[in-house]
Amino acid sequence: MKTIILDTETTGTDAEDRICQLAFLVLDEEGEVVEHYDELCLPPLPIKYESMAIHHITPEMVEGRPACVETEGFRRLEELNTPENILVIQNAPFDLKMLAKEGFENRMGLIDTFRIVRRFLPEQKQQGQQYLRYALGLYRQEPEMLARLGVGQLRPHDALGDVIVLKHLYDYLRQRMEPREMLRHCAAPMLLEILPMGRHRGKRIEDLALEHRNDLLYMLENFDLDIDLRYSLESWLDRTKDRIQVTIGFGKYKGKTPEEVAGVDRSYLEWMLEKADRIPAELKAELARVLGR
Repeated sequence: MKTIILDTETTGTDAEDRICQLAFLVLDEEGEVVEHYDELCLPPLPIKYESMAIHHITPEMVEGRPACVETEGFRRLEELNTPENILVIQNAPFDLKMLAKEGFENRMGLIDTFRIVRRFLPEQKQQGQQYLRYALGLYRQEPEMLARLGVGQLRPHDALGDVIVLKHLYDYLRQRMEPREMLRHCAAPMLLEILPMGRHRGKRIEDLALEHRNDLLYMLENFDLDIDLRYSLESWLDRTKDRIQVTIGFGKYKGKTPEEVAGVDRSYLEWMLEKADRIPAELKAELARVLGR
């Protein structure tokens, strides 16, 4: 079994964008680096200035380079792409989507360190690699790794630099959890306890489901949530549904229960049920109950 720790840099973050740098480390079963690859490659479209400002890869640096699929690193990645190996990526959906544009379909076990950190290190205010690099003291291990790989300096937002940080983050996580357990967690939606985004960031989702329920329902309806966030909001809303009163989340009766409004403005409830768009399912059910539908 080998573990591949991977990162890419790209021409941008939109649907049409492609890889301009591919880097990965190959670890043996003891977690030691046995191979490393750092490939600049020529993408089929220009690198956007917004991306250059982050990773500092310019058109001149990729001019004359092979396409991603023609690099030694990509060919080796394809050879390693077997079910007994493990692929470690920070925020895996982005890199896997970019690799898919090169024809790469992952068959390795997948560990997404972003998801693991967000679920099991909720005390960390951020989950980004550079934040964790300092918050967890990972930077102290870098000089030895740089010397071993023959790399002069670690550059943030460079694919190889980020892979080195990710290797140390993975080592940190392995001290607390077996890779097999991380694989199991990453194979299914994870139940988060702390909301990691928005104006309620840092609060317990269970408490929000009781005290700011409509805010969570709004997020579900309007935000592009990842698999763990959507699963967590839906789960905590379901787990707390017997402990709350369903209230109206908008309009002139915001904060009132349908039961309270029925006595003074039944026609408003009828309008909501029949005409208003995007009403949460549990509010619809309560409206129907109160109206006898």
